[in-house]
Amino acid sequence: MNHDTTRRDFLRASAAAGGCLVLGGLPVAQRPAGAEEQPSNEPVAASAKAGGRSSLIVVTQAVSRDVDPRAGAWIYITEILHRAGLFFEELPASDVPSLAGRSDAIILLAGNLRFSTGQRELLSSLVEKGNSLVGLAGTSGLDEVFGVSGITPLAEGWMKVTAEEHPITAGLCSSLHVFGGCAAKPASAASLADVLWGVKGAVKGSAVVENRFGQGRAILLAPDLIFSIVHMQQGVPVLQDGKPAPGESARVDDGILKAEDGMVLDWQRDRTAMQPDGEPVFLEPISDELREIILRAVFHAAREQGVALPMLWYWPQGLKAVGHISHDSDGNDPAKAEAMRVVMNRCKVKSTWCILYPGGYPKPFYEALKSEQFEVALHYDAHSGGEQTSWSKDNFVLQHQWLLQESGLEGIVTNKNHYTRWEDRLDCLRWCEAVGIHSDQTRGPSKKGTIGFPLGGSQPYFPLDDQADPPRFLDVLEVNMLTQDLVVVCPAEYGRQLLDSALRHHGVAHFLFHPAHVLKPGVADAISDLIDYGRSQGMQWWTSEQIYRWEKRRRAVTARFEAGNRLTLRAAEPLHEATLLVLSPPDAPQSFSLNGRPAPSQRWTLYGFEFQAVTADIEGEVALEIG
Repeated sequence: MNHDTTRRDFLRASAAAGGCLVLGGLPVAQRPAGAEEQPSNEPVAASAKAGGRSSLIVVTQAVSRDVDPRAGAWIYITEILHRAGLFFEELPASDVPSLAGRSDAIILLAGNLRFSTGQRELLSSLVEKGNSLVGLAGTSGLDEVFGVSGITPLAEGWMKVTAEEHPITAGLCSSLHVFGGCAAKPASAASLADVLWGVKGAVKGSAVVENRFGQGRAILLAPDLIFSIVHMQQGVPVLQDGKPAPGESARVDDGILKAEDGMVLDWQRDRTAMQPDGEPVFLEPISDELREIILRAVFHAAREQGVALPMLWYWPQGLKAVGHISHDSDGNDPAKAEAMRVVMNRCKVKSTWCILYPGGYPKPFYEALKSEQFEVALHYDAHSGGEQTSWSKDNFVLQHQWLLQESGLEGIVTNKNHYTRWEDRLDCLRWCEAVGIHSDQTRGPSKKGTIGFPLGGSQPYFPLDDQADPPRFLDVLEVNMLTQDLVVVCPAEYGRQLLDSALRHHGVAHFLFHPAHVLKPGVADAISDLIDYGRSQGMQWWTSEQIYRWEKRRRAVTARFEAGNRLTLRAAEPLHEATLLVLSPPDAPQSFSLNGRPAPSQRWTLYGFEFQAVTADIEGEVALEIG
């Protein structure tokens, strides 16, 4: 058989599978050349079904926390991939033998797993025969495959890129702060990044290595990137004041327990000086870049292997990012609220209004907000310290019920805590879930020196309740806040710099503006300038509810695979102008059709990788075909 023909057939089959819109890790039918077609009439579920299999295999394992205290976070790899819009097949480590005979797999090990000798030998054989292996947080006993001669445990460190032009590490600009995992000693592998530790930044070993093993490829991301992302986002339990920054830039030790007090980032190494005043803030979203390193490793393996890997883009219409503005009603002054509503209507932006108990606004104001498609949300008060305004689930429920009655709403989607009050670690998010609130935006700065991304990145995420047994995801989308009140808290010039950071990482740029400050000189102009600048960069401005609704619909699309390169997409709710990206090997097919009609596509570059992009409405069932 002609080798070139075989490869073209394989790419055509892969691309046909990749052309479907798949959300939430739903596996897609892909088959190597010559494999028998097995059409299925059932929607593909989150594990392999007859007639369909994914080229991206995520191997998971329940590792005892007595063995590795960070292992409870490893299941979070599924949230990282779901958010990215990648489809994958989740495979328990005990089912690794089912991969025997595969020649098209990209195998991602979700943590430093404990394999038997037979399982390790099979994985080695799979890579040797041309599959790809991506390891996270350790080698899982596959040192030879990853091309390392040993590893050193890592408590905390910072990654430093040494291969600045490699597709996995090119263009990274944050401090790349990491927690856990290991540093590796390369043998046959090429090192792409080091890991530094200690005050003087001594090299502990390699953080990222790539190794050719037989006909395949193995990429080791040695630090525990999964745990690091969870650790930054969810922090440590807030039981006391956090340690303040040197000097006066961030006096978080103010006697008020709040989100920043659980921060795990470093005051010196993780902040950047801002223009025009040179003050340091958390400008770079570190957890976003750690997510991207994982994605880049998968894309690199897929491209080198010739797999046309599909992903569903974060936003509709090919938007690069989304902006969001919220208002906290502190003071509940109707005149200032009306002034803010005028400003937002003049800017033609719908925002989220977080209402503080007790008092709130006059009922006609809620009706005006609702009629104009603004969002009414809760501003839970555990700061005032009264009988009904202190930290407790009962008070949270009481204030939620109060706002439902005051506003006339049947449900409330979003909450933000007054003064970013926070205690323990996940309690408030569990309370939100219990009352049916599905989005929180508390996690952000209350001080100038913590502006930016002190608690994760720009990507909205569903938190992991890693204290549950087994760990579970909370149905509360966290949308981090970047700053409060440009002009009042920080120079207006901060706005564009923070927005640019969110834009680079395709997330949400969330800014809080209190109506209490709207009449101060320069504030209304700063809001207008920020909105105009975001639009000039191709962003739209959404409410928190819009962000949540879109993300839930995006993750609910299913696909049914039929004969040849035809498949049917089904959405329980309409998903308008969704964008599918297909990683494009050089000789992959380029033509697309929807319901038998040609569908235009365009080249798209993401993290340095070339994709083909197709935008389509998914409403009911839609037939997609790739030629």
